[in-house]
Amino acid sequence: MFTLALVSALAFGCSAGDDTTRLWIGPELVECEGVAPMMCLQVAYSEDDEYELFYDEIAGFEPLEGTSYVIDVKITEVENPPADASSLEYALVDIVEEN
Repeated sequence: MFTLALVSALAFGCSAGDDTTRLWIGPELVECEGVAPMMCLQVAYSEDDEYELFYDEIAGFEPLEGTSYVIDVKITEVENPPADASSLEYALVDIVEEN
């Protein structure tokens, strides 16, 4: 489901520029289970979407608990990722909105 949402976001207009994707970040980190228990961001791929758990990190992005964000990120495909790691790498391009 996450991959489908990401592909949709990349293909259908959540793009803020040629190679960036816009993400809506919820104000609270939530407990989630990846390889081990961890805290996850809540991310939506458009303003009207429901939040989904986001298990990856966004390089350069240090969210403050209780603050919502709209951010632009660059997503790069990782060649030959480890079996327990994501095949995508995220990097902050811009913080568009913060409240």
